[in-house]
Amino acid sequence: MPKVLSESQITYFRREGHITPVTVMPPSDARAVLDEVGAWEKKSGKRAKTHLRGKPHLLLTALAKLIRTPRLLDAVEDLIGPDIVCMESGFLWKDARDPGFVAWHQDSSYMKLDPPLALNAWIALTDSKFDNGAMQFIRNSHTLGDVPYEMIPTENHMLKFSRQVVGLDTAADRRVTAELQPGQISIHNANVVHGSAPNQSDRPRIGFGCLFAPPHVKNLKGGFMSVSLVRGRDTAGLFDLEPEPACDYDPPAVAAYDKVMNAAMKLYKAE
Repeated sequence: MPKVLSESQITYFRREGHITPVTVMPPSDARAVLDEVGAWEKKSGKRAKTHLRGKPHLLLTALAKLIRTPRLLDAVEDLIGPDIVCMESGFLWKDARDPGFVAWHQDSSYMKLDPPLALNAWIALTDSKFDNGAMQFIRNSHTLGDVPYEMIPTENHMLKFSRQVVGLDTAADRRVTAELQPGQISIHNANVVHGSAPNQSDRPRIGFGCLFAPPHVKNLKGGFMSVSLVRGRDTAGLFDLEPEPACDYDPPAVAAYDKVMNAAMKLYKAE
């Protein structure tokens, strides 16, 4: 029996490639995460939107706890089973009137996994609506396999190694907007074509993305990759396991962060 999702939601995910919204925490918990991040920004003099983009769950305990939110993992377990690793995480942060956007793309174009069971849980820490640049999905696009893409100019694009799918109908009637309240998530298959427009509102849109998979998926691109075991057991031993930080900037976790992030720049480049 599923823990969080209904049987109809699971069926919908298999057919459409996404689910939205799913509530995984109260809004006060989402606010508490932002308060912790705000304190880090004040102390460090850095912006989270630029400095906490890749695996920051290895740096800050608030984010290590966030990717292990029980109800979040319950929803993920309903889709991929009880053994779960977090392969990637990071903020997707748009300030008020922010020109930043994410072009139509597939997460799977950044890494090749077999079997293709990875899914992205996008945690809303503020509201995420059409007017402030909510994520949008293209219906049924997870069934298309690898969609061709082209590299695009990097100006205002929020992802590294900027790429955009080509030859796909992305008309408005094919889109689903993932409108969320703080503490809610959307979940999408890594093959789903998705993107988001600039923030046209006077309020921020802040989300935290987590790429989850069962531990038996293989990295077909080669190169070094480490993961955080967030639930269950490592049943395959295919990846180095990252330590959960005992404190902010815990030395063993920072060492793991440095190692994997140096490798990631090569791993995620276009082939």
